[in-house]
Amino acid sequence: MKKIIYQLLILVIGTGFFSCDKKLDLPPLHDLDPGSAISDITTAKAAVGGIYRTFLNNGWGGNNGNYVTKAGFMNFRSVDYNMTYTQTSPSAAALSCWQTYYGTVNAANFAITGINALSDAQIKSNERLSVLAEARGLRAWANINLLWAFGHWWKEDSDPYGILYRDVTVDLSNVEQERISVGESYAKIYEDLDFAIENMPDFTSSRYISKQFVKVLKAKILLYRGGYRNTMADLQSALTLVDDVLNNHPAIWDMEADMSKVYADSWDSKECLFNRYIESTENRGITAFFEAVTVTSNGNRIPLSTGVPPTAGLKYGLDWFNADGRWPIVTGITSSSNATQFYNFKKLSRYGQFAGRTSTDPKAEFYTVYNFRFPELYLLKAELLARTGASVAASIAPINLMRSRRTNPVLPALNPADQDELMLMIFKEIFLETVLENGSEFFASTRFQFAGQPFMVTLKGGLVPFVENKLCWPIPDAEMLNNGKMVQNPE
Repeated sequence: MKKIIYQLLILVIGTGFFSCDKKLDLPPLHDLDPGSAISDITTAKAAVGGIYRTFLNNGWGGNNGNYVTKAGFMNFRSVDYNMTYTQTSPSAAALSCWQTYYGTVNAANFAITGINALSDAQIKSNERLSVLAEARGLRAWANINLLWAFGHWWKEDSDPYGILYRDVTVDLSNVEQERISVGESYAKIYEDLDFAIENMPDFTSSRYISKQFVKVLKAKILLYRGGYRNTMADLQSALTLVDDVLNNHPAIWDMEADMSKVYADSWDSKECLFNRYIESTENRGITAFFEAVTVTSNGNRIPLSTGVPPTAGLKYGLDWFNADGRWPIVTGITSSSNATQFYNFKKLSRYGQFAGRTSTDPKAEFYTVYNFRFPELYLLKAELLARTGASVAASIAPINLMRSRRTNPVLPALNPADQDELMLMIFKEIFLETVLENGSEFFASTRFQFAGQPFMVTLKGGLVPFVENKLCWPIPDAEMLNNGKMVQNPE
């Protein structure tokens, strides 16, 4: 346990003042006492930059393969597909995600504590609010990912299986903590998000969070839980947030007509609201490739057997994709570490490990996690309209607007005949537009119904029983063994 604590402290103190961009480039301050290192607006910004630095850890890059597997569209790991993970036989990604997300929380708490401790003489009021809002928005982002991955995010407020909440940096005196309830978890996350919404500036770069990102993040949180539980108040609040962002977003963040350009530009695409940017370092290609490694290994090895069509690893939804103009844009041939070729989702694995690490073209290293792209606004609005009583025609309209804004590929309008067909079309569109990007297809598979059951039952051919408690991973064994106050999720 001491080793884990020291790793968290090193993560904050040792990297907390390195930037993710020249905007935040500052001399390293890791040799200073952490209690006094934040002394003005410059070092406050550097501490916030240190939170972004934690996103370079691979735990922030590899979870989407697990989500698409749990949904049933692919099968990267059978333990996730069948949801048979336990405390002692976990998903391979669970421990990495636990440590990484709490590393981000720790870095955020370091920044928040230091910024709050500054006197009015050390920092202007408006500057304090701005950097504090950014740090709190990032803490909310880490905490909701912890709740989604390890807590009962779908349950009522009184459910005890929320997050292990931390609002101070970890040391030997506070490592043992109890987890809080689901309702308390959401309250803490919303408290941070509301502060960020109130005090953050508008979007300027997808390398950083913004007022627009924290608004759509809150909308997605409300939809994921409210859609699962059919909680109308949550759905209405989410729709208000989505409408606000659609009506008031900066012009520099918008749809891209050519979808192929979105993935060629990667983190520089004008569609991206927030994604995982990787600094220009000598290890960029190695670090970046972890975004795509599981995608590459799950594709079809080239050459294909005679008469065998490429699936890019899909177990379900291939017929949907083959009939859709996005298929040849988001899939294709890439190379692995030894130059073996695979047919897979090139939107995440455009060059593959071999070409990505040896190419002289910097864009060969442009692998990212698309935490949110502009088209998802239309998907959110369509679903929220459908769930809050709008007509079939009104509900499908945002998706048709999204489709009409593409020139490559050209996507025809959708015309659902009734409510059931509408919901199926919205579900398909979430999958086709966002698969492997941010877990949206997994959460959709839990709240969309088919024949009275969550859609993930259909995606897995009815062969994997739906067990609600398995929607989240168990708390990792290392935490259970070393935190006497922690209570495990029920199976």
